[in-house]
Amino acid sequence: MKKRLTLHDKAVLAMREAIRDVIEQHKKAKLKLAVWDWKRKKVKYISPATALRNYNKAIGSNPAD
Repeated sequence: MKKRLTLHDKAVLAMREAIRDVIEQHKKAKLKLAVWDWKRKKVKYISPATALRNYNKAIGSNPAD
């Protein structure tokens, strides 16, 4: 039987999908992403490839998803 998702689980999935969509849009437009570096308290600009790699590492998925 399929497990029902809680509201929190649905929100997390929606946020992950939104982040992935933003990275893909920047990749297509060949624009860098502006990311807040909370340790240094300043904005840093990273390439979409780096952002996607960091994103996949953070959520623990493989890039083939």
